[in-house]
Amino acid sequence: MKLLFLIPVTAEYENKKTDILSYLQPYLHPDTVIEFAQIPQGYTSIESDLQDIYNGWQTVNLVKTLSKYYDGIYVNCFDDPGVSACRELAITPVIGPYQAAIHSALILADKIGIITTDTAGIIHEERKAKQIGMLDHIASIIPVDLEVNDIREQADFLIDRLLSICKKMSDDYGIKAVCLGCTGMFYIANTLNARLKEEHINITVIEPMANAIKFLETMVMLGYDNSVSISPQIASAKILRL
Repeated sequence: MKLLFLIPVTAEYENKKTDILSYLQPYLHPDTVIEFAQIPQGYTSIESDLQDIYNGWQTVNLVKTLSKYYDGIYVNCFDDPGVSACRELAITPVIGPYQAAIHSALILADKIGIITTDTAGIIHEERKAKQIGMLDHIASIIPVDLEVNDIREQADFLIDRLLSICKKMSDDYGIKAVCLGCTGMFYIANTLNARLKEEHINITVIEPMANAIKFLETMVMLGYDNSVSISPQIASAKILRL
């Protein structure tokens, strides 16, 4: 099975690819191969609707070109930029981390939480949850008070903040499953789970990147196709370049 790991931002990723593969490897099927592709232009991170729409358009353009070479495509951003539109272009399964994480959490718990990046992310998360009819299931959305591009540089602060938020969500809201609201937090997921066990905080953390990749693997192995396709005339139409 060959999967495309699509990077929908223009931040520097060459140094992260090895870390990502090392993190994912224990969870992957032995026959799964992951290849990377990155949008050629756009914003370095997605933290607003404008960035989502612009980078999402770049994502769609890339999927239109590359989908025939892969068994499945994963778009690496918790906003799922362009994912719905990509499903109109390709029969190949296209998945983002957001919906996969939310549905996984709801399978595990009745009340779930999202740990987002900063205060602006709260409104963004509420809007996304409304769009897929899940807002009533999300009992709490709390930020770590970091921008996306600072997440990798503030490891000590981040782990302490995540622990504090997980404890608050469990104690104050009765939440038993929480989604990390940025795929950039992947590098700290194993440490976070170990610390949660040490401190006897009973909550399941959904790390959205590995979770979505496993979703995608399963879809491919079961032979699921993407059925949200539109007419061949629209799908084959030339994409305008601004």
